[in-house]
Amino acid sequence: MSEQSSRFRRAGAATAALAIVAVGAAGCGSDSNSSDASNAINSVSSQAQSVLSQASTAVTNAQQQAQSVQSQVQSVQTQIQQNQNQNQNQNQNQNQNQNQNGGSGQ
Repeated sequence: MSEQSSRFRRAGAATAALAIVAVGAAGCGSDSNSSDASNAINSVSSQAQSVLSQASTAVTNAQQQAQSVQSQVQSVQTQIQQNQNQNQNQNQNQNQNQNQNGGSGQ
């Protein structure tokens, strides 16, 4: 998950850099350049929103996967506890049988 976070940070930094370049370009040249810069800003903004949406989706998916894993761990722990209880009951029954048979185990 930290690898994804790193990618999102890099994408965010690149998006910010493009926005700065676009804003800088907006102050230079003719109206055509200004329009191009405005289009670039809109494009960068759209890309940034897309990256944020992807990041949000990735976080949601990671949370769901973590909850699923936690549920599976709890299920395994329950099975382990049930097996331990069953083994303990079997051991108690064997001990009782040995006691009833004079400790010979037969």
